[in-house]
Amino acid sequence: MKTSIYFWALLTAFTFSSCESGNDYRAVGGSYESKEVSYDESAPTGSANVRSGTGGEEGEPAAQIDNITDRKITKQGDIRFQTGDASQTKLLITKTILESGGYIAQEETFNYDDRDEYRIEIRVPADKFDPLLSKISESAEKLDSKNISAMDVTEEFIDISARLKTKKELEERYKALLKQATKVEEILAIEKEAGQLRSDIESIEGRLNYLKDRISLSTLTVTYYQKGNTAFGLSSKLKNGIQGGWNNLLWFFVGLTHMWPFVLIIAAAIFFFIRQRRKRKNRTA
Repeated sequence: MKTSIYFWALLTAFTFSSCESGNDYRAVGGSYESKEVSYDESAPTGSANVRSGTGGEEGEPAAQIDNITDRKITKQGDIRFQTGDASQTKLLITKTILESGGYIAQEETFNYDDRDEYRIEIRVPADKFDPLLSKISESAEKLDSKNISAMDVTEEFIDISARLKTKKELEERYKALLKQATKVEEILAIEKEAGQLRSDIESIEGRLNYLKDRISLSTLTVTYYQKGNTAFGLSSKLKNGIQGGWNNLLWFFVGLTHMWPFVLIIAAAIFFFIRQRRKRKNRTA
């Protein structure tokens, strides 16, 4: 009897500890706010002279957990420009991406009346982001826009890492407690709590892996376009007009085939009217 009471007391304590840890965790729920930072483009990504505008907040000493001392920065940007030769620009971008160890995540092509436009989303190692951007910018004939932003996620990264460590330690305690359980109800109770805990762990690990991916690989969206011939193009427009007119004529005859009963009735009515009119003229003659 004493063993059972002790067992349930331990399980209650573990469950309470798990609930407290889960309630404190806000990052996975999406309410954790990362901070946009200003940075020196000449400094390497993640260096100490990145300014987050924070400090002295509760939980900041946790920066020593697992020897995490550098800032965790996610960087992304977009650039739009006009080029004189789209094919050469594409070759330059592809070559630069390969040299930087990155890859193309998405590629789109748009055709307009006056230009052909291309959009490429590039994922590149964080330390290669600025050199990649500079080399691509050099190929621009006319730079329309360039936007770069960085986000300091150090606090969130440390908080998630610490909570993940705590939950995994709690999971090991559940496993040890499960080995001591002898009754079916005790085993079921532990497995239920352990299952919920495992779900929390997987959710936290997913968020942590996402942050690691955004930190290690920066995102650059490149949009470039080449203007085409803006002349009126009389010959091509005449050709299109003749072809369009012929197609419309064919569709007209196709439409008539669907309306043949009405055409037959109208033709019969006209024939009957003309015939009656001729008979009247013959009578009066």
